[in-house]
Amino acid sequence: MLCPFRRLLAAAALVSLGFAANPAAGLVLLTEENPPFNYTEKGKVVGMATEIVGEMAKRAKLPATIEVLPWDDAYVRAQAERGTCVFSTTRLESRERLFAWIGPIATNLWAIYGRGDFAAPIRTLKDLQPFRIGAVARDAKGEFLRENGVNNVKSVRFDSDNPPRLMLPKDDPNAIDLWISGLYAGRDLAKAAKVSDVKLVFIAAEQPLYLACSPQTPPAIVKGLAEALETLKADGTVKRITADYEARFAK
Repeated sequence: MLCPFRRLLAAAALVSLGFAANPAAGLVLLTEENPPFNYTEKGKVVGMATEIVGEMAKRAKLPATIEVLPWDDAYVRAQAERGTCVFSTTRLESRERLFAWIGPIATNLWAIYGRGDFAAPIRTLKDLQPFRIGAVARDAKGEFLRENGVNNVKSVRFDSDNPPRLMLPKDDPNAIDLWISGLYAGRDLAKAAKVSDVKLVFIAAEQPLYLACSPQTPPAIVKGLAEALETLKADGTVKRITADYEARFAK
């Protein structure tokens, strides 16, 4: 169903959303590989959030393009460049002033995965404190753990690197005990990495996701996108797109 994550995407594949592409007059939308919200399939960027954000731009009559980047690159660019936004993004207190926020556009479950033989009971975030946890640099999940007192977070640039790290010998400096990812993304990344001995240990949080735009983005553009999102919710488009992807990834 899903094309395997390829490192060549780190070079930033530029893909049209299917409408006029003129970043100077419209938007540059940055994203990462994070199914079911945003991911590449047969050379096209698809996903629940991708479709919703694309419809927002269309209804706001804004030409737009999308680029797939490593998350830390997308995150930094979206803060600095006028008319540039990143999705799907979690709205943390520490990020509030870094972006103009539009949403929520979707909801994500943050899952803690471990090896099949991981036996320690994990019932609260506090129970995670003794363990080395794999995350992605500048990703909200790692920030969330640290904000909740879980400080032994070992970040890498690509989430696809984390499943193999679970299988390393315990004394390897790159080894991790647990891994935080999206519920669906984690499952698919482990499969793509051919790591089968992985299990769900704990749901760490349920988080709304947003489109986050550079503070330099004109207020009229931000307002237009926000109003477009409200029409998509009112006419059932968001609900339909969400149900479609949830059904696909529940299989």
